[in-house]
Amino acid sequence: MATYLEPQARLAIYAPGEFGKSHSKTAVGVIRYGRNPVAAVIDAELAGQSVRKAVGLNCDAPIVASVADSLEHKPTALLLGTAWTGGELPKAWRADILQALESGMDVVNGLHDFLEDDEEIASTARRLNRRLFDVRKPPEKLPVGEGAARKLKQHVCLTVGTDCAVGKMTVSLELDNEARKRGLKSSFIATGQTGIMICGEGIAIDRVIGDFMAGAVEEMVVSAAKDSDFVFVEGQGSLSHPGFSGVSLSLIHGAAPKSMILCTKATKTNICELDLPLPSLTRTITACEEMASLLRPAKVVGVAINTWGMSDKDAATAIAKAREETGLPCADPVRNGVTELFDAIIRYEEKTK
Repeated sequence: MATYLEPQARLAIYAPGEFGKSHSKTAVGVIRYGRNPVAAVIDAELAGQSVRKAVGLNCDAPIVASVADSLEHKPTALLLGTAWTGGELPKAWRADILQALESGMDVVNGLHDFLEDDEEIASTARRLNRRLFDVRKPPEKLPVGEGAARKLKQHVCLTVGTDCAVGKMTVSLELDNEARKRGLKSSFIATGQTGIMICGEGIAIDRVIGDFMAGAVEEMVVSAAKDSDFVFVEGQGSLSHPGFSGVSLSLIHGAAPKSMILCTKATKTNICELDLPLPSLTRTITACEEMASLLRPAKVVGVAINTWGMSDKDAATAIAKAREETGLPCADPVRNGVTELFDAIIRYEEKTK
């Protein structure tokens, strides 16, 4: 498991030119669900506003223009809050990372480029006795998957998607929270950098060597099931994405879920920025269920629809359309909550006992 910051560490979330945009989902996720207090967000384009005013999140932290400006709010860690395809560290960020270290901050990095591998940054951190958290760095000696999770009696639910960045982590977290509210023993399995930053542990599956991806998921699920009735596994990518389908399939086979929640974004028409149309909900459901059935029968029992940026009327129309297409319970977990989706999971659990 990845190690992480103490819960009391105060974050300066670094999202220059990106906060509130599609590449800042790490920043948004950490603010919405993270356990660490947010001291400030760094984005010169929105400086002078609060997080609440700029993007509507329930957070009154200020947005400032620079690392230097963040210091008056007493952060103890700089969290790199943007992510994009490839996860390369922009050269322009290095000076700010070094400044944060010199100012007494640890640095949390979710990119594929590891700060520990940057000689100047790593030596500066050592000199100042500051910590670098490359949360995407996988643990050593992971197992090859053996299908062990398919034998679990506990209910494992995996979020799957029509594409990347449609809300799979958000849905998993909301379902886990709903289970706890109902007095059930529940676990959330973080499989990406943002999830790790939120809950403090997990494995970024997209960084694991291919032979061990499913095994890493399986190991986390089996371990979590020891103390849980429900295990909610954060999905990654989609089976239809030409770049990330391997990660998605490894999650399906590693988790061997009993149920799945399909996640989609109502305003999306193409897969990421590619010239590929988004697959239909029904086609995605069929593909996910077929792949899962190779190890264990599993059903998509509900659809979570990300309606971010839509009016209430347009969101309701999109949800109704998905309900008509799939015949399944459909909801936007952020806008409407997950009661309907969780009820569908409970019904399926009772049906398949």
